[in-house]
Amino acid sequence: MTLQRYFVDDHVWEEEVEPTTPVFLSGKRIYAITTIGGATHPFGEWHLRGQMGGIWAHPLRVLDGWTLILEAYGATTPLDHATQCDLFGAYIIRHFTVGDLALEWTEFAAEDQPHYYATLLARNDGAAPVEAVVVLRAEADLRFCWFGGIAPAEPDFHILPDGVAWRAPGAYAGITAILSSSTPTEWNVAGRTTQARFPLALQPGEALALQWRLAVQHDDAPPPGNVLRAAVDTLSAKIALYRSIAGEIRLETPDGDLDRFWQVARRNMRMLIADYRPALAPYLLAGLPEYPQLFGCDTAYSVPGVVAGGFADIARSALEELGRYAWRACSRVPHEITTNGRVYHPGNIQETPQFTVACWDYVRWSGDLAFLERIYPVCVEGLEHFGTTLEGRGYPIGDGVVEVPGMGACKLDTVCYLYQALTSLREMALALGRPHDAIRFAGYAGALAARFERDWWIEQEGMYADSLHLDERQQFDGHWTVMLPVVTGIATPERAQRTLDRIMREWVNEWGMLHTRGADSRVWTLPTGLLALAAFRTGRADDGLRLLRCIGETARHGTLGTLKELIPQGLCFIQLWSAGLLVQGVTEGIFGLHPQAHRHELMVEPHLPATWRHATLHGLRVGEHTLDLHIAREAITIRHLKGNAPLLVRYRVAPDQPWRDARLTPGSRALLAHEN
Repeated sequence: MTLQRYFVDDHVWEEEVEPTTPVFLSGKRIYAITTIGGATHPFGEWHLRGQMGGIWAHPLRVLDGWTLILEAYGATTPLDHATQCDLFGAYIIRHFTVGDLALEWTEFAAEDQPHYYATLLARNDGAAPVEAVVVLRAEADLRFCWFGGIAPAEPDFHILPDGVAWRAPGAYAGITAILSSSTPTEWNVAGRTTQARFPLALQPGEALALQWRLAVQHDDAPPPGNVLRAAVDTLSAKIALYRSIAGEIRLETPDGDLDRFWQVARRNMRMLIADYRPALAPYLLAGLPEYPQLFGCDTAYSVPGVVAGGFADIARSALEELGRYAWRACSRVPHEITTNGRVYHPGNIQETPQFTVACWDYVRWSGDLAFLERIYPVCVEGLEHFGTTLEGRGYPIGDGVVEVPGMGACKLDTVCYLYQALTSLREMALALGRPHDAIRFAGYAGALAARFERDWWIEQEGMYADSLHLDERQQFDGHWTVMLPVVTGIATPERAQRTLDRIMREWVNEWGMLHTRGADSRVWTLPTGLLALAAFRTGRADDGLRLLRCIGETARHGTLGTLKELIPQGLCFIQLWSAGLLVQGVTEGIFGLHPQAHRHELMVEPHLPATWRHATLHGLRVGEHTLDLHIAREAITIRHLKGNAPLLVRYRVAPDQPWRDARLTPGSRALLAHEN
C-alpha cells in the first residue's frame, strides 16, 4: 500500500492505495499513464488491451514506461512501491527510503512540447558515506493509436553522446524519440530495452539530483536543448500555470469540499486539453485510459461547463473540428475520431442534434457570433437527417446514447435532443438575424413536443417510455435517460415533476443515479450530473447539491484529484463530462446563470440549498465580461470587473418574485434586491 496525498489550494487529501493505482501526467502534446508506486502496469481493457498506458505523443505510443532501480547496501531495490506519493495536479513526487538514502522521484510532462521528464533526488540522511548506482530502464514501444491503421514498428536504435534515440521507417519516418540524461554515462540497448547506470557517491547530508528527458522529435523540430536547464524551466512553468488556473475562477461557498471539487474539475479540464496537430485540431480528451479520442457526445455534454470554467478556446476548437468532420459527412456528427484523424464511429442518431445544442451552449456563454456564422449551416443541414420526423411522421430510428440491445427502434433520448436542438436553432437564427428560420424551427419544436406528449407518456408508470417500436408500441426499461424529457425541456411542467418525484424515489442511491433501475446498479457521473441540473431547475436545490457532491467525491477515491467515470470510482479514472457537469451544475444550477453573451445579457436566478446563506463566484467570464457574483437569500451582488460594454442583468432572488433588470457598466458594482 502507498500513502497518496493530493494538494488542492491549502488543503490536503490522503488515502492509502495500491501501488498500481493509475496516475495521469498531462501535457498538450505528450502524456503518461503510470502508477502511484512507480512500476509500469498494463492499462487498457477495451481498446489496445494492456497498452493504453505508458507514454503517448499521439497518435504515437513511444514508451511502455521507464523504471528506476537502486543498487546499494549489497542489494537491488526496484523503485516501484513508493511509501508516499504527492500529487500536485502538475506533477508527481514519489518518496522512497532505502537504508540511509531518502529518494524523491519527480515526473512531469511539458505543457506545449512533446517532452517528458523525470528527476531523482537522492539524499544521504545517515552518518556515513553511501555509494550506490541508479539504473534507468526503458522499454520502447513504437505503435500508432487504436485503429490507427498502421502496424507497430521495430525501433532502430542509435547511441548518442548523452542518451539513445530510436526511430522507424515507413509511416513513422520523420519521428525520433530521444531519451537523454543530464549526467554523462554509458547507454546500452538490448532488443527494445534501453538501460543506463548512474553512480552515486554521497557524503552525510549531501544530496544529488539526476534528470532524464524523453523528447519526441519531428524532422522540422528544433533540438531539445540542455536537459537540466529544460527540466528546471519546464517544471517551474508547469507549477506557475496550475497556480494561475487555481486563481482565475474561484468558488466560495459554505461547503469547503464543493469549493475544492470545483478546483479539481477545472484542473482536470486543463489536464485533458490535447493538441495533436496536424492529425487533429486541439480538443479535449474524453477519458483515460480508454478514451483519448475526439468524441461527439462527450464533447457536447461538457461544453457548457468547459466554457463556464474558463476554457472557451478549447471548446470552440473541439466543436469546429467536429463540425469539419460533420460537413464532410453531410452534417452527420461523428461519435468517435481516433487520434490520427480516422472516423471510427460515424455517430449515433442523437449525436447530430446534441452537437447543435452544444454549439449554442458555447455561443450563449462566449458571445462568439463569428463561430456561429461558420457552424450554423452544419447545424441546419443536420436537421435533414430528421426530415420525416419534422414532417410529423414517426420518430428517428437508431441507437441513441444508451446502446442497449432489445429496445425499440426509436429512442427517448434522440427525440429529447432533437427538440432541444430545434429550440437552440431558433435562438441561433435570432442571434444571426434570420427571423424566418427562427419561426420555422419554433414551429417544428412545438409540433414535436405535442406529438411527444401523446405518444411517449405512460400514465400508469408516471413516466415517459424509454423507446418506441415501429408500430408505436411503448417500451419501458428504466434506463437513466428517463430524466431527459425534464433536462431538455420537452416535458410539460406537471409531468416533469411527476417524473422527477419517481426518479428520486427509485433511481437514486447514496452515490447518485442508477444506470438502469432493477438491471444495472452502477452509478455514472453523466446521469448523476444531468439529474442535478434537472433538480436545480425544478426547485430541488438540496437534491442538486447532493448529486454534485457525489461527482466530486470521486476525486477522493482511487487516484486522488481526478473525477472518475463511475461513482465512487470505476472505468476511466479521469472523465471529461464529470468535470464539465460539475462546473455546469454550480454555475447554471446553484447560481442559476443563463447567459446570452452575444447580447451582453445575463439572467440570474439563484437556487441556494436550504442550509446556505450565500455563495460567491470570483472571476467568472461571460463573453467579454468578467464578473464577481455573490448570491444570498435577500440579494445578489455583482461586480463588473472587466468588459468593453455594459451588461444587462435580468434577475430575481426568489422564484415567486417578478423579474427585474439592471444595467452594469464596466467597473461598477450593483446590489440587486427586490422591493418589499
